Amino acid sequence: MYAGVENDKILTVRMMNGTQKVCGWMWKVWLLLPNSLRLKVYEAVTTLARKRWNGAATLYVTRLPFNLYIKQGFNAVEEVAATRYVEENTSIPVPHILDCVSIGHPEYPRMGLIVMQAAPGQHLGKRGEILHKLSERQQDIFVETLRGWFEQLRSLPPPDERVISGFLGGGLFSFRIGDIVEEPLGPYPSQQEFHAEDFCTPWPSDDERFNRALDIRSKTNYKICLSHGDLTPQNILVDENARPVALIDWETASWMPEYWEYTRALYMREPYVGWCKAFKRIFPGYESELMVESAIWKHWFP
Repeated sequence: MYAGVENDKILTVRMMNGTQKVCGWMWKVWLLLPNSLRLKVYEAVTTLARKRWNGAATLYVTRLPFNLYIKQGFNAVEEVAATRYVEENTSIPVPHILDCVSIGHPEYPRMGLIVMQAAPGQHLGKRGEILHKLSERQQDIFVETLRGWFEQLRSLPPPDERVISGFLGGGLFSFRIGDIVEEPLGPYPSQQEFHAEDFCTPWPSDDERFNRALDIRSKTNYKICLSHGDLTPQNILVDENARPVALIDWETASWMPEYWEYTRALYMREPYVGWCKAFKRIFPGYESELMVESAIWKHWFP
């Protein structure tokens, strides 16, 4: 009896492996077809999913059957490249990218459709409300997990240790600076040139403490690190115990000064008490940089 059950299990596993191999082979053939054909199919499937399957996850993301999603990305090529790079070079869980095709939009040439497998988990709520309800131990796990992820990101070598740029070395995008549909900024050969831009320049102040913080920023030679660039409660997915299980939406990934990930995460989020408390623990030691950035936020509205 037991031998029969065991044989059934072995047969089931072999059948599943065989199915996966067939599906993998079929997908490789599919990717050989012209981009224009794949685009038409993806657009048709997206329309069908939104009308019949209630697949509208967000304005630009559509939920499909078989645990798949299609995203309309405004910076699709860099998002795909960054996501795959993180998947291959870290243990950070990210969506698995299956395909990316250009939409061919005349005004937004970087726009494309990204097909991906869904990442597990649920987001933290619009304002990170879940963080207020966690036990002390759960808060520690949340912080320790994310700290480990970002330590991995910050250990990845930049293309050039002096240059601030987009992921692929060209211009960068940041919702802290402007809209992603605008032209990219940079790249910047040095931190001094980046900090000289209007979006990094605070108004003059007589506050001595603030001026000391500004002086620290101007004199510090920051490490250039890979930054996700859009840390929001919607982009960190957690399991039922609020343990982080995935980091999604890498379209603004860039090579930035080491403090940028922290200050960007807190950008315009002062009311998110639990969120701010967690990220101050994840990225300690950037109080001066946060003071300078907070002053800039008062007059720079992208």
